[in-house]
Amino acid sequence: MRNLVTCIALLGLVGMAATPAQADRRLTREEKSSIRSAMKDAQCSGGKMEFDDGKFEVDNAKCQDGKRYDLTFDRNFKMTGKELEDNKYYGSGRYNKRDNRRDTY
Repeated sequence: MRNLVTCIALLGLVGMAATPAQADRRLTREEKSSIRSAMKDAQCSGGKMEFDDGKFEVDNAKCQDGKRYDLTFDRNFKMTGKELEDNKYYGSGRYNKRDNRRDTY
């Protein structure tokens, strides 16, 4: 009986490992076009687009208010989330927005 339970548990682990995960992937041309259209309706543009965990994501999209957001869309390209980007600096370095000089911290 103990061997049977062990075998069933191992088969379950093997089955889970063999199931492909929904990893990040690049978007097709059609998907990008649909996302851009949905973003335009939300008065946002730009950002990095990807498909992850069964939904479309756009990181660092700039919206009409001048702030950057992380946007999520369902498979029908309907916006399901808009989260303010918590990084107040965008890009590779930290710059003072007023005079574009590097901060010293």
